[in-house]
Amino acid sequence: MAVQKRYDNLDGLRVISCIGIIGMHIQANSSFRIHGYIYDTVIPSMTLLVYLFIMISGFGMFCGYYNRFKSGEININRFYTRRYKKILPFFALLITIDVIMEHSLSHLIEGLTELTLVFGLLPNNQPSVIGVCWTIGVIFLFYMLFPFFVYLCWNKKRAWISFVTSLMLNIFCSKYYFTSKFVIDSFAPRHSFLYCAPYFLAGALLYLYRENIEELGRKIKPLFPLMLLLCVVFFYAVVIPHSDYNDMLSLPMIFCVPAMLMAIGTPNRILNNRAMAYFSGISMEMYLAQMVVFRAVQKLRLEHIFGKGGVTFIITWIITVLGLVVFIEVFNKLQRYIIKLSLNK
Repeated sequence: MAVQKRYDNLDGLRVISCIGIIGMHIQANSSFRIHGYIYDTVIPSMTLLVYLFIMISGFGMFCGYYNRFKSGEININRFYTRRYKKILPFFALLITIDVIMEHSLSHLIEGLTELTLVFGLLPNNQPSVIGVCWTIGVIFLFYMLFPFFVYLCWNKKRAWISFVTSLMLNIFCSKYYFTSKFVIDSFAPRHSFLYCAPYFLAGALLYLYRENIEELGRKIKPLFPLMLLLCVVFFYAVVIPHSDYNDMLSLPMIFCVPAMLMAIGTPNRILNNRAMAYFSGISMEMYLAQMVVFRAVQKLRLEHIFGKGGVTFIITWIITVLGLVVFIEVFNKLQRYIIKLSLNK
């Protein structure tokens, strides 16, 4: 079996997405007295980095498993067992903490449902236990359907047809199926798998054209960074002022695709280094546990330790990230210790 190339720059994109989303949630759940374009517009818009996270997941799955599924090398039992082992232990801990804290029947029902990891199949994937986990519901459904995605992207022509179809369905969802005729008022469009499907398929297309992207990046080194810069400027100047963060159709691709092109085709020491590799390795846990740790920061009265200005907001952001690292490392050490004990029995 051929060794799959690893695109290390994606570590950096994954970390930037995760830390940006953490900052957005801190801003949305705090009372800092800050005003200005960065705080009022840029930081709230970091919620859209979740789409970049999803696109990276699509690309990464195709890197690791596309050819192996096509050739019939995959052990289905091992494939899905690995998905559960990666997500479930830490996720189960967070759900247990939430259920104990809230001790309500509704949280117990939702927590047990989320533990199956198939809650993305619910008609309204809007959990209140670990609210950010809707993304895991969408991504795990992608894992469940991955053999079908291999079929949809068996060749480039079929992949393009599938991608264009997904864009059409994305519009149908937003403008027809996600109206009051079909859903309740609190329904969140982006929590739906069909709404997010174009990002998985965009990741698949980028995988299929990865060699072309790398070759173009070698020939014209400034191309992809410049493209990303121009697209980000356009996105904030034109798209953001006229769109709703929760229902932007597939417009975030305007910056997600150039970011991926740069990561695939342009060497970058900012995105590819030991720190980024470390944080990328725990990015899923950081994403899931962010509000648990931030609530602890608030309980310890560290949120406004130096007032309610911009410096304190940044310090709170850093404290939350560091708290996540400590929390995750303690969990990992305990998990390894428990496994070691069980093996020695």
